[in-house]
Amino acid sequence: MPSLIKVLVVDDSALIRQILTRALSVDPRVEVVGVARDGVEAIQKARELDPDVITLDINMPELNGLEALPHILKDSSARVLILSNVDDPETTYQALDAGAVDFISKPKQGFASSIEELSDILLKKIHTAYGVDPRRVARLARRVGDAVQRETATAVLEPAMPTPAAGEPKSSRGRVRSAVAIASSTGGPPALERVFDGIPESVPASFLVVQHLPPGFSASLARRLNARSSLIVREAEDGMPLVNGTALIAPHGRHMRVADVAGVPRVVLSEDEPVHGMRPSADPLFESVADVFGEDAVGVVLTGMGSDGAQGLARIKESGGRTIAQDEETSVVWGMPSAAVKAGAVGHIVPVGLVAAEIRRSMRRS
Repeated sequence: MPSLIKVLVVDDSALIRQILTRALSVDPRVEVVGVARDGVEAIQKARELDPDVITLDINMPELNGLEALPHILKDSSARVLILSNVDDPETTYQALDAGAVDFISKPKQGFASSIEELSDILLKKIHTAYGVDPRRVARLARRVGDAVQRETATAVLEPAMPTPAAGEPKSSRGRVRSAVAIASSTGGPPALERVFDGIPESVPASFLVVQHLPPGFSASLARRLNARSSLIVREAEDGMPLVNGTALIAPHGRHMRVADVAGVPRVVLSEDEPVHGMRPSADPLFESVADVFGEDAVGVVLTGMGSDGAQGLARIKESGGRTIAQDEETSVVWGMPSAAVKAGAVGHIVPVGLVAAEIRRSMRRS
């Protein structure tokens, strides 16, 4: 008989604690071993109850979730899921940077009509988090600085990208000849930040990203990456042209593809049926990038649960493009990269801190 997954529910709202406990009770493999009302109590109960997974609210009295998180990770082996408010996405991304495995949108007060939907989403996240080796989460949190240092050192050793003339706007750098398509899921936002940190604005390519996120978070991810990257990062809109030195994030609930429209590669958004249960899905994007850009396409699969991206990455490789996957050691969940490797679709497997360097090398071979 499989082991029970022990869960600690942390929230200052008695109603939310009740809702979450009820949502988890439908799975006999999950046991709520306790609840906590604030960060101080969460730290204590994490030590006493030794839960496998903790659902952690951010906004709480005494000690909030972001403040309690490092203590929880230091003193227990629990994997932490953040209960996120869509109105405060920045704090959610800070929690992911600090070692939280994933996040879910916090149910609103009075939430009752969609308890079945909440159960489905929450339990999937709980089971995914439980499958993460807690030692890996701790190692990844400690290695953020090391990864950046390795990436910086690699950049120093490589010839620099050509720099546009002073004052030259990104949109005037000529026709886009290369596209880099990136897919990520669980653990993806911090991984994307590390990748984009290593990409100069002079890179002769346009970037397209599918990151599996709940409603309301794709635009905030674009804003966060834009603030931290030398690229211009935006949430994609239907019909947008691809531009060198820019990155477009697929919006929640719509597949993103690329099409050649009168010689100009443009974004096409659709509400076609989900692929792998996802919309957006990486496979439609990758396949369209392979069709439009051929040997000038680059496909990248980062950390994430499932197999999304493997089929599309194989299409990019078959078209003569370059393919890259994040390695197991630096992935929170080595599901999507592993599926791509098993499909024979990956040309290079590298740590997350070296993905940007591998992309830059691919650009020089274009």
